[in-house]
Order: sequence, then structure tokens, then C-alpha cells
Amino acid sequence: MAKQQKDSILIERFWDTYDFTDTIRLSSSATTERMLVDYLSQLSELTEERACENIRRLVLKTKVNKVVNRWFLQRLEHHLYEPDSSLRNDSYYISVLEEVLTSGHLDGMMRIRPLYQLKMLKKNRIGIKAADFTFILSTGEFQKLWDISAKYTLLLFYDPDCIYCRQSMMELSESSVINSFLQHSGLSLSQLALVTICTEGEMDAWKEYQQSLPSVWINGYDVRKVLTEKELYFLRSLPSIYLLGEDKQVLLKEPSSIGEVTGYLLNKYDDI
Repeated sequence: MAKQQKDSILIERFWDTYDFTDTIRLSSSATTERMLVDYLSQLSELTEERACENIRRLVLKTKVNKVVNRWFLQRLEHHLYEPDSSLRNDSYYISVLEEVLTSGHLDGMMRIRPLYQLKMLKKNRIGIKAADFTFILSTGEFQKLWDISAKYTLLLFYDPDCIYCRQSMMELSESSVINSFLQHSGLSLSQLALVTICTEGEMDAWKEYQQSLPSVWINGYDVRKVLTEKELYFLRSLPSIYLLGEDKQVLLKEPSSIGEVTGYLLNKYDDI
């Protein structure tokens, strides 16, 4: 406990000796970049609330100099927001955006991008019920997400022409964990429903591609374009994966790998 408290204090005082008025230091920014990565990596030692408060204070500190502020905001966006970043964290980046937008530091056109990012990041967050939508099946029938009955629902948005989407779907189809969950059904409730939704491309291309997908999956097409035009979900990159609970609450949002999904499922069920 004493060590945890000491570590927390060190993290919260991480930037106390850094001179945020020193623009020369950023002319060779490798040192500051390493510091920032180290800092962001350690934030998980704090509770989410304290981590978010701490990162807000960091943003405030950078405002003493426009050049420094711009550099830190760009790097925070890269590390906390970009889909391929190992440090991506929506809650932390929401705190960054909220601090930037409420401070009055940005005005006019400069507010458009952070406002849009904030709006989209707040959609379908972990712990809330995922937005419902209707999609079409290959049979021509329509299906609602909320009407799917399962302990867990693995929701995957994809583009048939996306090589990374194909790789993820191949990994899912070959996963012994995923297949075990799909095969184990209770008396009235399946353990897992795997739902793939094609959000890009023509319907003919989807029909051709979805024939190669496992029949036990629920394979749909966003024929009404509610996902792209109404932006019900933030699809910052494809594939985009969500793991939902029995009441369709979001358990995992855009996990970094299929392994993160299977690991979560295995932690819940040791006998599968």
C-alpha cells in the first residue's frame, strides 16, 4: 500500500520540474517524447478519475506557451486517440479535449475537430448500452441488434476490401476459444453471438464475401447506412470490434487484438 501511494505521488508530480516555457527543448523533442510516453504508461497506476484529473492538469500546464501547447496536444492525440497506438485511451483523451474546449484557448474553426472527436468518442462507451440498429441478412430478413439473445455479443464492423478486416475475421474463425463459446448454448441463452456488419461497399460484394464466412455467425449489411450516415458508432478504423454483454452493454470497445477479446471471455468462463 505504501509503495502504491508513493508511485501515485510520483506520477502526479511527474511534470513538476519540467519548464513548459522552454521551446528550445522541443527543437530536439526526443527527450520530451520519451517522458510523455513514460508518463502515459504510468497513468494506469492511478484510478481512472485521478488519471483524468492529472492529464487535465498537464494540458493546463502547457498553455503557458503556444508552441509547447501545440506540440503536447499533437502528441497526446497521437498516443491517446490514434487507433494503432498501444497507449490509446478514450477516457484520457476525452479529458484532454474537454480541458481544451472549456478553457477558451481555441476559437472559431480551431474548435471543429476537437468538438467532433469529443462527440464521437462519447458514443457507445464502456459500461453503457450499445446503440441499437437494424441490418439486413442474406435471406432478405431484417434483424435488430438488441433482439439477438446471447450472454455475449461480439460485434465486428468491416469492409470486404479491407485486408485487416479479412485477417481479423480469419483469426476469429480459427480461434478455438471463439468456436467453443459459439458451440456452447444454454437451455435458452447462447453463450456467444458473433455478428459481422458490412458497412462499406456494394451489397453484391457483401453477398459474395459473406458466403465465405461461418454460417453460425450472424452476417449482416448496413443497407440503411445508419452506421455511416447517422454515425451511430464511431468507426475510426476498420475492423472495429465491440464485445457486448447480455443486455447489450459495452464490455470492450475497439480492443487492440482478438486476443484481448478471447482473454476477457476466458476470464469469465473457465470451463469452456
